[in-house]
Amino acid sequence: MDENKEFELNLSDETQQMLEQYAEKQGSTPEDVAEYIIYEFLRNQLHVIEKRSEETGVPVSELVNIQFSKILTFLMHKDH
Repeated sequence: MDENKEFELNLSDETQQMLEQYAEKQGSTPEDVAEYIIYEFLRNQLHVIEKRSEETGVPVSELVNIQFSKILTFLMHKDH
């Protein structure tokens, strides 16, 4: 798989709000937090997400967005 493969991140309003809250709490920007999640977590999971997409017929971008939200939720609760 191409590690530099691009995917579109379309966050729900709820996830976007969580991202903004988490970034503010961390003294960062939403863009930096999103980049951190993509490079530290999602990039390594893309091959699994793509396989899951093939198996379920759910678009890769939708699965990526779901996983992004799960990771963000994990990070928010981990820091409590």
